[in-house]
Amino acid sequence: MNKLAFPGLGIGEFTIRDSISIFGLFELRLYAVIIAFGMMLAVAYAFWRFHDNKIKLDTVLDYAVWVLPMSIIGARLYYVFFDMIQNPDRYFGVTVVKGKEVGSFIGFLYNVVAVWEGGLAIYGGVIAGGLTIFVISLIKKRNAMKILDIAVPAVLFAQVLGRWGNFFNVEAFGYATKLPWRMWSDSTSVKNEIISRFGVDDYLSGVAGVHPTFLYESLWNIIGVILMIGTLILTTKILKVAEKKHVNGFFFAFYMIWYGFGRMFIEGLRTDSLWLIPGVIRASIFVAILTFIAGTALMVYLLVRKKLLDKKSKQEDKKEEVKDGTNN
Repeated sequence: MNKLAFPGLGIGEFTIRDSISIFGLFELRLYAVIIAFGMMLAVAYAFWRFHDNKIKLDTVLDYAVWVLPMSIIGARLYYVFFDMIQNPDRYFGVTVVKGKEVGSFIGFLYNVVAVWEGGLAIYGGVIAGGLTIFVISLIKKRNAMKILDIAVPAVLFAQVLGRWGNFFNVEAFGYATKLPWRMWSDSTSVKNEIISRFGVDDYLSGVAGVHPTFLYESLWNIIGVILMIGTLILTTKILKVAEKKHVNGFFFAFYMIWYGFGRMFIEGLRTDSLWLIPGVIRASIFVAILTFIAGTALMVYLLVRKKLLDKKSKQEDKKEEVKDGTNN
């Protein structure tokens, strides 16, 4: 258990747990519960959107049974790859499992799969999930961009919930600060961060805290979800824009732009970043910049392509009208 407070907002100390006991038999991590709940909501949203697009609901399960596990694997491999750069001894040094030293190869495999010791990176999950959707769409001969458009609002909402898993773990916070919305905690990591920058007195008095970056990202993501779903409802339910006028891939490109732009700034505040080049380039900032650039390029391409296709369609319609007039 940890104590938390937001003294600048007038929220005094309260206690949170990172797990709950199940009939005294085992401890269930709240982070895992929240992630699982987010996944279920994402699948429920996909059911709704697939139904709206007159796609068989069984297709949701066809994607889900592959996308969900591949996303978890991708999230872990992304973390392991960059963590290996920062902490090679953890993977190639001596590994102790349950008090016993194990061989180097066994130790390496153990550290690769040991998610119970922490280490899932959302970017890896998103990349792996997106690639999986793309591959399945190719196999099933479906429009990958259309499927991705259906998926990304759900993915972003799942990320909103996932960040609250970080809250219960008291992790994914930022540097020490004295801003009004600072977060204070008695957890060792938060305590050390505050004391190292402002000193013991400011820590004990609550004058200093840390940036609640998990909250920043959660709020940024929920705004993105509202914009996407709001646009979706406006165009399909209120304005009832014809299907042929939709730009497949628009929401996918928007997701890349929105999340990439927000993450490149929020990540710079965090104290637990994975590094591409230790102390020089943060992995997630680098990936966020690439995501933002790729999303912007994709958005421009999709809109220009749509405009050219519409222009071509109008020209062909005019030719048909002239031809019909001549025949008459």
